[in-house]
Amino acid sequence: MKKKLLFCTHEQFWPLTGGCTAGNFNIMKYLSMHGFDVTIATPLYITKDKFEKEHNFTMRPFSPFYMHRKVRFRMLKYFAYSILSIFNLFILLRKNNYDVVYVNNSIIAFSFLFIKLFIKIPLVLRYTDFLSGFLYEDKKYPRFIVNILKYYEYRVAKIFDRVYVITEKMKNELHKVGKIELKKIVVTLDGIDDTIFNKDKIPENNRIELRERLNIPLNATLVMCHGTIEPHHGEYIIPEIVENITHSTNDFYFILIGVGKGYQTIKNALKNNEKVRTLDFIDYHNIPKYIDTSDIGIIPYQKNHSMDLVLTLKLLEYLSMGTPCVLFDLASVRRVFGKYNFVKISNGMKEFTNNIFSLKDFGKSDDAADLIEKRFTWEKVGETIANDIAFLLNLKGKEDDERSC
Repeated sequence: MKKKLLFCTHEQFWPLTGGCTAGNFNIMKYLSMHGFDVTIATPLYITKDKFEKEHNFTMRPFSPFYMHRKVRFRMLKYFAYSILSIFNLFILLRKNNYDVVYVNNSIIAFSFLFIKLFIKIPLVLRYTDFLSGFLYEDKKYPRFIVNILKYYEYRVAKIFDRVYVITEKMKNELHKVGKIELKKIVVTLDGIDDTIFNKDKIPENNRIELRERLNIPLNATLVMCHGTIEPHHGEYIIPEIVENITHSTNDFYFILIGVGKGYQTIKNALKNNEKVRTLDFIDYHNIPKYIDTSDIGIIPYQKNHSMDLVLTLKLLEYLSMGTPCVLFDLASVRRVFGKYNFVKISNGMKEFTNNIFSLKDFGKSDDAADLIEKRFTWEKVGETIANDIAFLLNLKGKEDDERSC
């Protein structure tokens, strides 16, 4: 008999807006196919009946107002959503006999500070980053508020039976700062959807057709940067890199695909550069086509404590398509990828620029694509989580049997 799992997060479950939502969807899809009856309690902005039928989920969407990373007053809405979710999730848990609850990130974890008093089933929490850490880089948030959020975010994990993180550095940080027992923390790594990010599934003429449409010479070296641009994502770094390279050579073009608070700043700074193509939101399923037609991927996230903790999904997406990548010296990335020649780690702007030049004739890397396929897919992440939840449920069953004796 399948075990009943309730999944909840503040992020919309569908449509996919990027790597994080893709991760949620693919992990739940894996769990649904491997022994779990999955109920989704998240914001949802499509007709749920058709979605249930297509993907074998039970949908119990909770969308009191529009939730998206681009909404105004985002942090206030996150907090309001976590408060309102207390009642929604409490009712769901009272009416349904779930075996385990899976929470993604700290916003909804707040609800379980109250709900945990009334339930006895295992709770698992997954952190892909620490929201409080990124707020440190956004100067409009008062420091004392960010410190309070950090204290909460690290300590709330204590009420969960298991905490999943994506790097060893996150695990050590949760243990050291949050006082979470090491045995409760499992490193799952991060992943990509290899049914989408797969160079063998791209049409052979994609490079030619897409470059013609973008008016980019076929023999030019094309550098790509994509994703949400937040204040900690290098909104002033990207224009400097682009201008330095395009003014010193005629061989390089850039394609930038983005959204976010910092992206308009970048577009304004580069609007007169004829070798730059700036595109707004592109459907997640089409991103691999743009990576395929590019020769180099760049991730200009500045080195700071928060970025040192994570593995950026953008890196995995570039490498899955065999595209070499340049980024700054982020600790977790260096630990996992530092030994590979298709990842160029940079200390400072000058080295970042030089590393882009050094990859001009590097070409696509089969080794990079093979590495991602073997270690960094959502199927691998899902397998790790499914096996661990099964272990937790088996352990709880044994404890219940002992108490009944």
